[in-house]
Amino acid sequence: MTNRSRLKIIPTPPFDFRSTAYSSGWAELAPTSWDEERGTIQRVEHLGTGRIVILDISHKGTIEDPTIEIITTHQSELTQDEQSEIQASVNYMLRVDEDLSEFYMLCRQRGGYWLKVTSGKGRLLRSPSLFEDVVKTICTTNIQWGGTKRMVNELVNVYGKTFPDDPSLRAFPTPTAIASVSPQNFADSVRLGYRTEYVYQLAQRITSGELDLEGLQNTDLPTPELKKELLVIKGIGNYAAATLLMLIGRYDELAVDTAFRQFVSKKYFDGERPTDAEAQTIYAEWGEWKYLAYWFDIWQEYTSA
Repeated sequence: MTNRSRLKIIPTPPFDFRSTAYSSGWAELAPTSWDEERGTIQRVEHLGTGRIVILDISHKGTIEDPTIEIITTHQSELTQDEQSEIQASVNYMLRVDEDLSEFYMLCRQRGGYWLKVTSGKGRLLRSPSLFEDVVKTICTTNIQWGGTKRMVNELVNVYGKTFPDDPSLRAFPTPTAIASVSPQNFADSVRLGYRTEYVYQLAQRITSGELDLEGLQNTDLPTPELKKELLVIKGIGNYAAATLLMLIGRYDELAVDTAFRQFVSKKYFDGERPTDAEAQTIYAEWGEWKYLAYWFDIWQEYTSA
């Protein structure tokens, strides 16, 4: 029998739910989706107890008086621990506890279009687990966005556990689900190209206990040390490491890729191509908020186009 439970999270205002949900592309990657008409994030979630549930996450109230509502579809009653896990996962996905006051102060000092960011924007959606974020980041390297979505869909459709009442709905695969098959079986079942080895090895290292990836989510390591830990993961280079640092909540590294180079060249160097070092100086004064400054700089260009 299908049941529904209603859970709530009260963020500290200002909190712009729609901006948080859709300021990055993560809302388009399975098993997460964004319903523009309803303004709702839907996600199939694999709980620690093994249960698969469907989360419909929406915003009630206003940016200055916000409530996040989570409608959970599930079989049998949820335990208190399962409810707490769902709330913690959504809290993490939406970065509810992140303090952006210093970033907002810097935006106010610059004025102009930066003032728009201070109205509850600045948060970028992420996955509940660092494993999922690492896999998805690996799937963004050296490929167009459509290819990323295809690869993530294949991983979910082949290795994700299904929701009992609807086999078409699957959660993101666990490391164990991937590591339990042979390397050849994994390579034959999903089309990840050269990334196949990276994803499979990551799942194996986590499953064997060699790598405590989730421990890096809340580490006190300085950012340079944390970056070194990420760079040890096969398939993670400087761009991917900077992206993962952002997803963890460290914004003092820039993810330098083609999009970054093209944007900075066009906006700040009259179309001339600067060196990567020259390009990065554009955001140097933002200090530990460099990544958010770049992201919302390009976001302003996109939303005003």
